[in-house]
Amino acid sequence: MPSNIEALREGGLKEAAYLEEIGINPYPPEMPERTHMNSEVVAAFDSLRDQRVAVVGRITAIRAHGKRIFFDVTDESGKIQAMLTPDESGDDSSLQLFKKGFSVGDFVGVSGNVMKTRANVMKTRAGEVTVDTSELKMLAKSLLPIPEELRDTETRNRKRYLDLLVNPEVLERFKFRSKMVDYMRRRFQELGCYEVETPILDTTYGGATARPFTTYHNTLETNLFLRISNELYLKRLIAGGFEGVFEFSRDFRNEGMDRTHNPEFTQVELYKAYTDYNWMMDKSEQLMSGIAQDLAGSTHINYMGRDIDFSTPWRRLSIYDGIREAYGFDPETASEDEVRRIALDEGIEGDDVGYLLVELFDKRVAPTLINPTFVIDYPESTSPLTKKHRTKPGLVERFECYVDGMEVMNCYTELNDPRKQRENFEAELRRRSAGDEEAMLMDDDFVIAMEYGMPPMGGIGISIDRFTMIFTNAEHIREVILFPTMKPKQR
Repeated sequence: MPSNIEALREGGLKEAAYLEEIGINPYPPEMPERTHMNSEVVAAFDSLRDQRVAVVGRITAIRAHGKRIFFDVTDESGKIQAMLTPDESGDDSSLQLFKKGFSVGDFVGVSGNVMKTRANVMKTRAGEVTVDTSELKMLAKSLLPIPEELRDTETRNRKRYLDLLVNPEVLERFKFRSKMVDYMRRRFQELGCYEVETPILDTTYGGATARPFTTYHNTLETNLFLRISNELYLKRLIAGGFEGVFEFSRDFRNEGMDRTHNPEFTQVELYKAYTDYNWMMDKSEQLMSGIAQDLAGSTHINYMGRDIDFSTPWRRLSIYDGIREAYGFDPETASEDEVRRIALDEGIEGDDVGYLLVELFDKRVAPTLINPTFVIDYPESTSPLTKKHRTKPGLVERFECYVDGMEVMNCYTELNDPRKQRENFEAELRRRSAGDEEAMLMDDDFVIAMEYGMPPMGGIGISIDRFTMIFTNAEHIREVILFPTMKPKQR
């Protein structure tokens, strides 16, 4: 018994065979003629009326009306209606060829004069800009029919090509993502920063606290890791003489999956000499507010039914102030035992008080941060790559930005003291020895680069995926990644 897809394919194969029998190549090598995009013909109808045009695209609908066939041809700009009619002698062979060899999903080239349909020709689509087809060419035969609708989430994620075809809003979502990246690139270049590339495979990994993916290089006979961040390489470049660098990087973390986490994800990291986390707050809120206004059309974004206000300035909330408001105790004066007790009451375990305070904040405060909020001044033990706060003992100059409860940015006033950096790496190694698999490794070459002299700088990472979620109203991170990581289907 053939599977459903095999039965569907059979119809397409028969049509392809028919075309070949009458001498038409279903997949011709010639480049098609194209004078206009579809939207250009529609927009310029007044000047193109009765003029010949040539358009290309996919057949997305077919409608028969008496001795006429109407079909929609869709390209990236939109769709245009085309019409097939018998010739002046009444010969309808072109219509019979279309009925036997063409179907929804086929890519075709259509040329003919531009017109509008009349009410007595087609009542339901009267007045529509139409190409009166004088020549129709098969460009690529579709063997499987395009589904009329596609709602199953798993199928949409596994077969993104169908999702893009059937759900126009999905195509627009990924176009927005591309425009957003391009917007960021231009703004970073205006700040005097250069786009660079750094290794994805390396013998060590760093720049974040996460477990890596491990692979093996046969020629080098050594284990390699997929990067979890590109931070340490970018800062090496600042030590080497660049004053500003950025990279849109695909990063990989071997950790859990949920609506905001995918094992491979995209972020942009930017480092600028002679700046700090205050400068980064100013520039990043201007950047994202500009994207909201210029690309999304408003600084007020509707996300999952909630109004999010991207207008500047954004709120700045210290972790300690957030904890005071949520829990009613002062983390500056509370004893370590008191913090551990409160954390245990919240189901949070651990020895390091700094990490416990951050987890307490993440549990009660972070989910309430709907409008963009800079969460600032982290406990020193949680941020081994960050410079100590200039006025607040025990804290570092770091912020994470939250929107609708999601972390969307991470930024440091970067540590540039090689003595302190080596000390922090050694503390991370002790955490690893105690069982923390996400603690950082020692990166001796990075410390040596610092020893040659590293200027003060600010550094920031911005989530491309999560901002795309917010700006395009996507509930799950898989909806904004073209080909998300998924468990193989059992056959």
